[in-house]
Amino acid sequence: MTDATPALLAYLSRWLDESQGDRDAEAVLWGRVAKVSEDAGEAIAAFVGATVQDPRSNSRPGIAHGYDDHVVDELFDAAITAMTAGTIVEPAGAPT
Repeated sequence: MTDATPALLAYLSRWLDESQGDRDAEAVLWGRVAKVSEDAGEAIAAFVGATVQDPRSNSRPGIAHGYDDHVVDELFDAAITAMTAGTIVEPAGAPT
């Protein structure tokens, strides 16, 4: 991480919060944490597609999804989602 990373994550977190309106802080936190799991699942699905681990797939490795695009994009999406979720969790584990 660079010195600018915390500020960028705080900015992204505020941007995400703008769409939440007056939702309860705990509901927002649950939504953010659940989104981390969803994005991690999408990364796994992209990896399965890239490596043709699904025996029902007729694709060759790298055809359904490539490492250079979909897998990496999904991994970064999951990482950023987790990092922005972390910005709204206080050390005690309570929503801010």
